[in-house]
Amino acid sequence: MAGVTLAQQLQGHAQVSLFEKSRGYGGRLSVRRQNNWQFDHGAQFFTARSPEFQQQVATLLEAGVIAQWEPKIVTLTPKEKPFKRAWYEPHYVAVPGMSNVVKQLASALDVNLETRVHAIHRYRKGWLLQDEEGRALGEFDLVVTALPAPQSAGIMPPQFTDHDLLANVQYSPCFAFMLGFDQPLDLNFGAAVVRESPLAWIAVENSRPGRPTMSSLVLHSDNKWAADHFEQPDIESHLLTAIAELEGIEIPAPAHVAMHRWRYARVENENTPGVLWDEEQGLAACGDWTHGKRVEDAFLSGLSLGKQIKAFLATRV
Repeated sequence: MAGVTLAQQLQGHAQVSLFEKSRGYGGRLSVRRQNNWQFDHGAQFFTARSPEFQQQVATLLEAGVIAQWEPKIVTLTPKEKPFKRAWYEPHYVAVPGMSNVVKQLASALDVNLETRVHAIHRYRKGWLLQDEEGRALGEFDLVVTALPAPQSAGIMPPQFTDHDLLANVQYSPCFAFMLGFDQPLDLNFGAAVVRESPLAWIAVENSRPGRPTMSSLVLHSDNKWAADHFEQPDIESHLLTAIAELEGIEIPAPAHVAMHRWRYARVENENTPGVLWDEEQGLAACGDWTHGKRVEDAFLSGLSLGKQIKAFLATRV
């Protein structure tokens, strides 16, 4: 979201190439498909609180790229009866999967999928990007990373003024547990916040607008529990046990089970630095972590950096 927002801002002002290591769009706005099941196993939804993002959301709603998600939401706790919760602001999801919002925003951009930038080296008056095999990906006047801060620190050259700051951004991990079922689920909710458990969240995937009808669940672990168990094997059995301990939820044996380990799931720093723009070196970094923890923060990061770079480019004309 941060990278495509920035690239959109710079259209007509610079030639921009985006490099994405995955085979698809989205980053943590990710979707996984297996047979007739679909899982939004990254960001579960987004809200819009700033005027800038509200305007973007209105445009996406009108285009049918996103829709409001209004599930019945409850709180689940071991040994306690579920109770209904309320959402006090609109919650949105992309249609037909969360990654589609980024895919649509990137439709007119130069995106190079399945291309991992491994190193950035000074070359002539600009920067040379190289992949893992040492092959050149191109020479550029300005380079921006739109990655979790530790990954940015791993490829940013030491000349970057804010290099040390990147290494000090702290994250907590999360397990995304995906379950597919051959039969309908008898659950009295579309989403659940989970307390006092290794689990923190349950979403009934087919309760989301525009999704396949086959029953599927995405469960996110508690961040602290994930940090304590991140390198352990057989996490699936622990989380299946955690489901069984919850009151008000009974599920049959799943026909499909998958796990994804999000190492950089949640930014834990209290103070956000704002976008990092080293005008002298022609290097910058953006992402949700520069403004907060949410999808909207990733958008605002790309938007803010785009404005700064456009102002810089205007002085070079």
